[in-house]
Amino acid sequence: MNDLQELSTFSHEINNSLTLIYGQIQCIEKTYDTLTGNDHWNRMKDDFSSLFDFIHQFLAPAEESSAAMEPLDLISVISEIRSSWSYYLHKEQIRFFIQADPGTTFYVYGARSKLFQLFHNLISNAVKAIQQKKETCRSPHITHITVHLSKEQGHIVLNLSDTGIGMTTEQQSRAFYRGVSFHPGGNGIGLSVVQNIARDLHIKIHIDSAPNQGTTFTLIFPAYEQQLSCPTRTEALTK
Repeated sequence: MNDLQELSTFSHEINNSLTLIYGQIQCIEKTYDTLTGNDHWNRMKDDFSSLFDFIHQFLAPAEESSAAMEPLDLISVISEIRSSWSYYLHKEQIRFFIQADPGTTFYVYGARSKLFQLFHNLISNAVKAIQQKKETCRSPHITHITVHLSKEQGHIVLNLSDTGIGMTTEQQSRAFYRGVSFHPGGNGIGLSVVQNIARDLHIKIHIDSAPNQGTTFTLIFPAYEQQLSCPTRTEALTK
C-alpha cells in the first residue's frame, strides 16, 4: 500500500462500488415494500459482496491475490451490471440496450471480479460522457448505452457505445493514460484500470469516437467454447 498509484486505484474502485450501493439505498428509500424479497435490497448486498471481494484481492499477498479464472457468460455479466446501474440510468433517463446475434452463446474465460471492474468503469465513463453532453447541449437528445455482442473469426466482439460528448482523436490517444481525464472532476484512473485488466485477460480494446458523436469501445475476447450443455441466452435484451 506504499505505492501511490496502487492506493489511488484502490480508492477509485472503492468509490465506484460505494456510489453504486448508495444509489440502491436511495432507490429503496423511495419504495414502501418490505426489504425481504426486494430486488434492490438484494442487489445492494451483491454490490457489497463485490466490494469486499475486491478489497480482499487487493490486500492479499501477490501469490494469493490472483482472481479465480472461470467460464463466464458475457450476457449474464452485462445484465447484472446493468441492474446495478439501474437507479442512475433511470435518474439520468439513459436507456441501456443489450443486443446479441441470435442463437449464439458468448462465453469467455476470465476472472469475474476483474470483468466486473472493467465494465463498471466503462459504464461509469459512458454515463459521465452523457451527463457532460447534456450540460453542454441545450437541445434535448437521445441518451442511451448499447452493448452489442457478436462472434467474428473465433473471437467474441463486444461493442459498448454511448451517446455522450465524445472525444477528439488527440483525446483518444491519451484516454488510457493514468491521471488523464476529460470529464469535470474526473481523476483519470478508470480507463487506465480498464486497460490493465484488458491486458491481464488478453482482451484487445479499441476506441472509436468523435466530438458530440458519442464513443464506442470495442473489446475482442478469445472465445471460450462451453463444453457443457448450456441454454442459449442470446435473445436481444432491452430496457
